Amino acid sequence: MKSLAAELNLAFGRQGVKILVNSDKNISTDRGVAGFVEAEVTRGLRRFARRLTRVEVHLSDVNSHKFGTHDKRCMIEVRPAGMRAMTATVSAATLKEALAGALKKMRHSVETKFGRLTTAKRISAARKNAIIEDAQKKKKGVYQARRKAWPARAAGHSF
Repeated sequence: MKSLAAELNLAFGRQGVKILVNSDKNISTDRGVAGFVEAEVTRGLRRFARRLTRVEVHLSDVNSHKFGTHDKRCMIEVRPAGMRAMTATVSAATLKEALAGALKKMRHSVETKFGRLTTAKRISAARKNAIIEDAQKKKKGVYQARRKAWPARAAGHSF
């Protein structure tokens, strides 16, 4: 794939997220197309701006000059800070449909990934507290059981 229209630095909130728009030789990517892609990506992934470092959009025409029903392809690759890259790919009749579909898939993937991370943190904290409470109850119960058994042993009684 040939990288055409440019590296665009966007400020999603305070963080700078680098957006790269790439296309193959069959799709001409001028400033208009790059601007459209930039706007759609900004709108679609704004919620996750603080957690993302880079977004790459790859546009391609699968069948080249031939006509086909789903011959336009859009692949979006998102790089969350400190994690592996995530990708979403959609083929559609037009580039707009392919971009919209890929953004929808990516938004769902990122929501799921970040949702699981925050849920795991919440659950682990809750589990940690529950484990500590259970351990304290068991420790207290064992100590009380030994204490009750102590006078019986001291008196020479066996059970």
